[in-house]
Amino acid sequence: MEEKTPSTSRVPTITDIKSDLGVAELGLLWEQKCKISPKWGSCIGGIFTIFMTIQSLILDLNQTTSFGKDPNKFNIYEDLSGLGLWTFNRKNNIILLLSITTLLASCFLLYSVYMKFYLGLLIYSLWIIIYEIIYFVLILLISQVIIPDFKPVRYYLWISQISRMIIHAFWLPFIMIYAYSLFKGPNHLTKKSIPNLPAFDSWSHMGISTHDRKFT
Repeated sequence: MEEKTPSTSRVPTITDIKSDLGVAELGLLWEQKCKISPKWGSCIGGIFTIFMTIQSLILDLNQTTSFGKDPNKFNIYEDLSGLGLWTFNRKNNIILLLSITTLLASCFLLYSVYMKFYLGLLIYSLWIIIYEIIYFVLILLISQVIIPDFKPVRYYLWISQISRMIIHAFWLPFIMIYAYSLFKGPNHLTKKSIPNLPAFDSWSHMGISTHDRKFT
């Protein structure tokens, strides 16, 4: 007789079920509030990032640093030194590198949504967080060296930065929820009746005890 080997598949625990149902409830709640599914939200978020990155790239690379001509030339920035000087001299290169990487990540996001590749959505989510942190530090360093007469330029930089961060924060939940649903399975976030976990837990223990009585 062939000896049956025990199954090595992991049985989901109550904690796993609660975690899955929590993410499912969050996805359904986000979809009901915004009237957008996680998949479409991921697509719109990627398209928004592409257009916003191109716009920021054009404005930042063409940003003027002075007005007028010598000898009546006015500089926007104070005399730079140290880290401020290093950042300002390499500002265009840093912005160009960040923008190209973000465009590639956004295109990879759209491809991953089409191919249902959850790892691409996670890579995009991580990069957007890193991108916003680096850009925030860059704006912080630049705004500190703007002379007081050109304070509106500082306000423009911060308004642009904060508004982009808010919009990215709005679309990221769609992308992360959709990535989680692809990781768990295609039908993970479909609308279904969610069982009462405490009752499910108690009935599972009753079933185990009844099963034990049959063999005692």
